[in-house]
Amino acid sequence: MKTAVFFLILTVATGLVPVQGGDEPSARIRTPRADAKMDYDFTAKGRSSNIPDGQVVMLFRPVGESGFLFPLSEELKGNRSFSEKIYHEGTDQGQQVIQVRLMSVEVARKVAKYRREFLKWYTGGKKGPQPSLAPGLLEGTKRLTEVVYELDAG
Repeated sequence: MKTAVFFLILTVATGLVPVQGGDEPSARIRTPRADAKMDYDFTAKGRSSNIPDGQVVMLFRPVGESGFLFPLSEELKGNRSFSEKIYHEGTDQGQQVIQVRLMSVEVARKVAKYRREFLKWYTGGKKGPQPSLAPGLLEGTKRLTEVVYELDAG
């Protein structure tokens, strides 16, 4: 009995006790499914879990060879389902990616502001300088999940 207690204390002290995997922030995208063929506009659906206080999630799309992350949503509260309308340009082709990223509320607000300014500029005929996202703003964010899908031009 004493030996078992000793080994239990030793195991806990050395960190060999398995960590609960469900405690880490995570997200799942239900729609679109991996490798699905999607129309140029659809609704992305999913769920985030174990998102800490002061953190939110946002949907992004890597664009171009540089992998620039374009925000597809406003900030989404964590630990709940999400549903966000996604629109693609007629010039978009082939494989596309949607990421769910974890970030602080402060960063999300700055990113959401950029997104609104960009969409206003874009729908306004692209007049004036193109709004830009502050370099390095997304460096402290974490990709929770992503899905690769294909646009169906048919």
